[in-house]
Amino acid sequence: MIFSAASMTVLGGRPTNEDAAHAAEHLLAVADGVGGAPAGEVASALAIATVVDRRGDSPESMVELANTALLAHSVDDPTTTGMGTTLDLAVLVRSQGRWLVRGAHIGDSVTVVQSDTGTRVLTNSHTLANELIAAGHLTEAEGARHPNRSALVRAVGLEPTIRPDLWELPAARGDRYLLCTDGLTNTLGDTLWPLLASLRTESPTTCVEALVRAASEAGPRDNVTAVVGDVRGGAGWLS
Repeated sequence: MIFSAASMTVLGGRPTNEDAAHAAEHLLAVADGVGGAPAGEVASALAIATVVDRRGDSPESMVELANTALLAHSVDDPTTTGMGTTLDLAVLVRSQGRWLVRGAHIGDSVTVVQSDTGTRVLTNSHTLANELIAAGHLTEAEGARHPNRSALVRAVGLEPTIRPDLWELPAARGDRYLLCTDGLTNTLGDTLWPLLASLRTESPTTCVEALVRAASEAGPRDNVTAVVGDVRGGAGWLS
């Protein structure tokens, strides 16, 4: 099995693009440099380059290696000290005779799967607001108004140890995975879901172009990046 995959990124409302992405036969990845920190474009690009280089590892190990790479770079280049990035991965693997999609998530980018049974969001944003809501200190409505609601409490490159969320699903032909930065989800809001549903039978390339175009037309304040991969039959390096 392989992913039939495509990605697209645009500046959106930022002067520089701090997003990075990868779309290939066995690996989908998206990263978004932490806003307000230095060298976000370096952090996201280095994280993606690291996971691509170690694509045969487990998703958890790939995130850990990206974290190590960012911390080492910060030591080598003090101008990048404090840089960080979100990171979402979906890896197509063969294990004990079964094809699986394994994923890792850290930060506030989003991973979604579309299947015959519907659409599921596989990730929860690691933001201060979500942490406070989960702990019972804020209601959903209060979290939406919190002045630091978007502040990340977990990201790649900020601490020596890292705790990505992990997920695993059977790889089913026809399932579609969307990995995107918050520039897409925040801009489109609830309109993302009917748009995504309307594109279900379109190619990954058409899908990412339509999603990014819709966000661009809505006036995003952030970079906008989408990666789409459809599970297809076929031989690959993990066969």
